[in-house]
Amino acid sequence: MKSETKPGKYDLLENDAVRSIFKSRRTQFLIQLPGVLFLVIVVLAGFYGIQNSNMNFASISIWVIWWSLLIISLALFGRFWCLMCPFGAIGDWVQRRSFYKRVNDTFSLNRRWPARFRNLSIAAVFFLVITWADFQFNLVNSPLNTAYFIVALLGAVVIVSIIFERRSFCRYACPITGLAGLYSMFAPFELRSKNRETCKTCMEKYCISGNEKGYPCPVFEYPGTMEKNTHCILCTECAKTCHKNNISFNLRSFARDFLTLSRTRTDEALFVLVLLGVTVFQTLIMIRPWTGLTTDLMIYTGAGYDSVRFILFIAAAAFPVMVYSAAIGISKLFDPKVMFKELFTGYAYSIIPLGLMMHLSHNLRHLLEEGTGIIPVISDPFGSGWNLFGSSGYAPVPLLDNNNILLIQWLLVFAGLGFSISAGRGISRRMFRGNEAGYIPVLVFVFIFFVFNLWMSGQPVMHKH
Repeated sequence: MKSETKPGKYDLLENDAVRSIFKSRRTQFLIQLPGVLFLVIVVLAGFYGIQNSNMNFASISIWVIWWSLLIISLALFGRFWCLMCPFGAIGDWVQRRSFYKRVNDTFSLNRRWPARFRNLSIAAVFFLVITWADFQFNLVNSPLNTAYFIVALLGAVVIVSIIFERRSFCRYACPITGLAGLYSMFAPFELRSKNRETCKTCMEKYCISGNEKGYPCPVFEYPGTMEKNTHCILCTECAKTCHKNNISFNLRSFARDFLTLSRTRTDEALFVLVLLGVTVFQTLIMIRPWTGLTTDLMIYTGAGYDSVRFILFIAAAAFPVMVYSAAIGISKLFDPKVMFKELFTGYAYSIIPLGLMMHLSHNLRHLLEEGTGIIPVISDPFGSGWNLFGSSGYAPVPLLDNNNILLIQWLLVFAGLGFSISAGRGISRRMFRGNEAGYIPVLVFVFIFFVFNLWMSGQPVMHKH
């Protein structure tokens, strides 16, 4: 079969060992099982362990280690987390009544997800609600609330799995599906069809209908037309079901999706902007000027701290949308023939690399300064005086000093700026007939957030832990 793999890509499935892993039905189960066991320990630690976030496995492992590693993994490996996600695993096991064997009858009503919500709207609201709940109910510093949150989220996954078909929750409702999908476009890995013509002439299309070797795609993707990493959860079902061996898993250059993008979505564009605003807000509340700002607003408005913080949170989420809309309005003046919506959705994807690196630099500081707190907690996950691995007496210290961390943060943000500019220019040439003058207002928008993030990174930090 002639492959469409382009120069600069290497198909890892050409390797016999990798291909056998992809085609084995046990692979995903073996990857998911440690994650499920980890989740059980987190919940038990949250409910029954000491209610001190610095000494409890639930708080440190989820909000410092897992969340930071998630952002790093999205940049490096794409949606690999979705392959091993314990929430998705338990939803699958309940729905399929099997850990890994292919079964025909599922424990589900198999309802279709409502058409009006087949977008990121519910996921975006869920993401904002959870982000706000973190501030309002102090999830980061409460092992008990962390455990309640995990149980509630797991319950939602199971209920949706019983009512709706496949992994509808993962595709349309998961609070991190938008973040994971958009950031994974930057990763140097992709799952695609080898040859699109082969997909077009294939009558069976087992990748979307399933067969005795595997399930149909859990998130309703069709490899024959897939051009970006946004929705693929790397479950490997298509590699198992494709009887023409037309699936490739490619190693490629970073940010390649932005150079080949041809189809855009308004919901994804809006999510990019909201995510950018939330990332800025999460950094703002860590720096010392935040205290003065909130205090001044409380004095001038007479409102309480929670009200002021909520208003600032909503403003932070909405501000990038408004400023970007103004930039697109100016951009349209350079090419009146192009619709506002086309410009709005097209150029939004160029912001993702900068947003990702801003998010990564924010969480990298947490990981490098607070991540060593996991060392004593591993030996005593419940804070009960255990010393399982002999490290419970370890006194955590930062892995790097503040200057070195700041240098890494700035390097990451500069890299994000470079990738964003490259993506923006490519989108301008490919989607808007080479009208690079129309990209200038968007470039100014990107540069404003770039400079603001550099300023925030240099401010004194107040950690939650």
